[in-house]
Amino acid sequence: MFGKKQKKKKEPKYIISPLGTPLLNYKVYCMSFSERLRTFLAALLLGGGVSLVFYGNQFLDSSGRPTGATATGNVVIFLVVGSIAGIFAQSIRSKMLQKKRITELSIQFRGFLEALAVALSSGMNMNDSLQSVYKDLVLEYTRDSWIVKETEEMISGMRNNIPIEDMIRSLGERSDNRDIRNFATVFNVSYRAGGNIRDIVRRTADIIGEKIEISGEIATAISSNKLQFNAMMVIPVFLILMLRAMGGNFAKSFSTPLGVIATTFALGIFVLAFLLGQKIMDIKG
Repeated sequence: MFGKKQKKKKEPKYIISPLGTPLLNYKVYCMSFSERLRTFLAALLLGGGVSLVFYGNQFLDSSGRPTGATATGNVVIFLVVGSIAGIFAQSIRSKMLQKKRITELSIQFRGFLEALAVALSSGMNMNDSLQSVYKDLVLEYTRDSWIVKETEEMISGMRNNIPIEDMIRSLGERSDNRDIRNFATVFNVSYRAGGNIRDIVRRTADIIGEKIEISGEIATAISSNKLQFNAMMVIPVFLILMLRAMGGNFAKSFSTPLGVIATTFALGIFVLAFLLGQKIMDIKG
């Protein structure tokens, strides 16, 4: 119906290439079972431990001593909050790994373009150039690296009379990388029109290299700020631990309804500050 927000279509893990091969869709990252399990357990321990610092030792008796309900409550708090953290951590970790993969693909694609420019400069045709590029990339990376598999697919495509521009456009559409998409578009137009492919390849490699260097310089410049930010995020946990360790009426106040409300409010501000800090220091490629 009109006015209804359309549900975002879920991206598939693989996309069929012009050759008919299912190739990796870099727009999504599907974690393996072991990655999901490790992420969940780590978030369970961390989230559950932090939850005990803020909400642990409830249901104390009148003298402030733990009861049987206190131990049961601690276990429930640890498991519930830890499990919630483990579920949310799956999405966060998946996005981190996907971003890391795109960055590595960009670096590998730069190497692909540099090797292709050298091969074209020596007078080779496109098919022979890709063969030369494939050999260079295998030595520089591994046979299981993404760009080596993509180059192998391009070579197979040309052997089956599929235009190289269609193969590169397929990579650009799957890459989730603006530089690769732009190169695919320019390459498609220039290759069909008989443009200077060698200069286009060389210039694109230089642009990607410059962007990678600039991103590295920015990351280095804000590394100290990230360290300070992470340290500040840990300080509230240690402060609550110290206050609880002091004992007395102040420590017992965390177990009162008003104390739980105040702790929840403070924790919400703490989480909001963490999310804003992560967004501010995120380096866009």
